[in-house]
Amino acid sequence: MDKERIIELFRGELWECQLLESILKDSGIDCFLRNSTRAPYGPIIASAQMVQIMIKEEDREVAEKLLAEYKESIS
Repeated sequence: MDKERIIELFRGELWECQLLESILKDSGIDCFLRNSTRAPYGPIIASAQMVQIMIKEEDREVAEKLLAEYKESIS
Protein backbone atom coordinates (compact mmCIF):
# COMPACT_ATOMS: atom_id res chain seq x y z
CA MET A 1 0.00 0.00 0.00
CA ASP A 2 1.37 3.41 -1.01
CA LYS A 3 0.99 5.65 2.05
CA GLU A 4 1.49 8.81 -0.03
CA ARG A 5 -1.38 7.93 -2.38
CA ILE A 6 -4.33 10.33 -2.36
CA ILE A 7 -7.74 8.72 -1.84
CA GLU A 8 -11.34 9.85 -1.58
CA LEU A 9 -12.75 9.81 1.94
CA PHE A 10 -16.22 11.24 1.37
CA ARG A 11 -18.44 12.63 -1.38
CA GLY A 12 -21.29 15.04 -0.78
CA GLU A 13 -22.60 18.57 -0.93
CA LEU A 14 -20.18 21.48 -0.66
CA TRP A 15 -21.38 22.65 2.77
CA GLU A 16 -21.03 19.21 4.32
CA CYS A 17 -17.59 18.65 2.79
CA GLN A 18 -16.42 22.03 4.07
CA LEU A 19 -17.61 21.12 7.55
CA LEU A 20 -15.84 17.76 7.43
CA GLU A 21 -12.72 19.42 6.00
CA SER A 22 -12.61 21.66 9.09
CA ILE A 23 -13.03 18.68 11.43
CA LEU A 24 -10.23 16.78 9.68
CA LYS A 25 -7.84 19.74 9.61
CA ASP A 26 -8.52 20.50 13.28
CA SER A 27 -7.45 16.90 13.99
CA GLY A 28 -4.20 17.34 12.06
CA ILE A 29 -5.22 15.52 8.88
CA ASP A 30 -4.20 17.15 5.62
CA CYS A 31 -7.07 17.13 3.14
CA PHE A 32 -8.50 19.08 0.26
CA LEU A 33 -11.75 19.38 -1.65
CA ARG A 34 -12.08 18.36 -5.27
CA ASN A 35 -14.78 19.61 -7.68
CA SER A 36 -15.61 22.43 -5.27
CA THR A 37 -16.47 24.97 -7.97
CA ARG A 38 -20.09 25.61 -8.79
CA ALA A 39 -21.72 26.84 -11.94
CA PRO A 40 -22.60 30.56 -11.83
CA TYR A 41 -26.27 29.81 -12.46
CA GLY A 42 -26.78 27.38 -9.58
CA PRO A 43 -25.47 24.28 -7.84
CA ILE A 44 -24.39 21.23 -9.79
CA ILE A 45 -26.60 18.40 -8.57
CA ALA A 46 -25.31 15.40 -10.52
CA SER A 47 -23.80 12.90 -8.08
CA ALA A 48 -20.78 12.40 -10.33
CA GLN A 49 -19.93 16.07 -9.85
CA MET A 50 -20.43 16.30 -6.12
CA VAL A 51 -17.57 17.55 -3.96
CA GLN A 52 -15.05 15.02 -2.72
CA ILE A 53 -12.81 15.14 0.34
CA MET A 54 -9.37 13.82 -0.56
CA ILE A 55 -6.85 12.58 2.02
CA LYS A 56 -3.55 10.69 2.15
CA GLU A 57 -3.83 6.91 2.38
CA GLU A 58 -1.78 6.99 5.60
CA ASP A 59 -4.51 9.06 7.30
CA ARG A 60 -7.36 6.76 6.29
CA GLU A 61 -7.90 4.98 9.62
CA VAL A 62 -8.12 8.15 11.71
CA ALA A 63 -10.13 10.02 9.06
CA GLU A 64 -12.68 7.20 8.78
CA LYS A 65 -13.09 7.21 12.55
CA LEU A 66 -13.74 10.98 12.52
CA LEU A 67 -16.17 10.55 9.64
CA ALA A 68 -18.06 7.84 11.56
CA GLU A 69 -18.25 10.08 14.63
CA TYR A 70 -19.60 12.92 12.47
CA LYS A 71 -22.25 10.70 10.89
CA GLU A 72 -23.29 9.37 14.30
CA SER A 73 -23.64 12.92 15.66
CA ILE A 74 -26.07 13.95 12.91
CA SER A 75 -28.27 10.85 13.07
